[in-house]
Amino acid sequence: MFRIFRKIRLDQVKGQRFIRYLLYAFGEIVLVVLGILIALYLNEQKKFREDRAKELTYLQSFQQDLERNLTELDRVLEKSNNIIQSSDSLMALGSQGLSDLPPGSLNSLMDGLLGYTKHMTRQGTIEDLLGSGDLEVIRNDTIRRAMATWDADLKLVREVEVDVKASFTKTIDYLNQHVLMLDDPRTAFEKEQLLSKKVFLNHLFDRAITADLLNESYAQLKPVWTSLHSQVMLEIQNLEKETD
Repeated sequence: MFRIFRKIRLDQVKGQRFIRYLLYAFGEIVLVVLGILIALYLNEQKKFREDRAKELTYLQSFQQDLERNLTELDRVLEKSNNIIQSSDSLMALGSQGLSDLPPGSLNSLMDGLLGYTKHMTRQGTIEDLLGSGDLEVIRNDTIRRAMATWDADLKLVREVEVDVKASFTKTIDYLNQHVLMLDDPRTAFEKEQLLSKKVFLNHLFDRAITADLLNESYAQLKPVWTSLHSQVMLEIQNLEKETD
């Protein structure tokens, strides 16, 4: 009889130990899982801070690029406007005559035909972003899309710039064949004679048309880049508050 009771007590002790072991094992599992979750959280927080630091650096650099590009845009708009005005004025003189033209005006207008415009775009930040694969750290959809499609958005402008350069080259080649030196006062008569020649007037018309197309392309970029610049500035301000 005593042996039976002793065996029952031993079985109960063993059962209680097993339950305690299960509780201990479960506790260890919970601690391990919590440790993993905490480590993942801390790692995510570290990556978040690193990404926000990158994002702020890229946006600040992109803001400077946009400011430089807007300033450059004003320059090329002024240049293309000068080409248009000079071409239009010379075409008008060809039909109206030179009798009332002030001294030196013809040379000034001819000089206005010289050169061609090309926007020297600053896009180092975008190239760094695309090259490093860090584009996704830019969270603002509008800014990120603008960066991703930057080259594609400038494609039309680049094509028109090529046309303007070709028009300039053809005009200069023609002038070099018919005028000794554009800035030589002895060639004033030759310059006056050019205005009555249909071929030269065609060159003027081509210069005016291509410059006008380029001017319009540049003008369309300005509000887009101005708006983008404002969004970048706002995003920088919000990011600086977020990371304080």
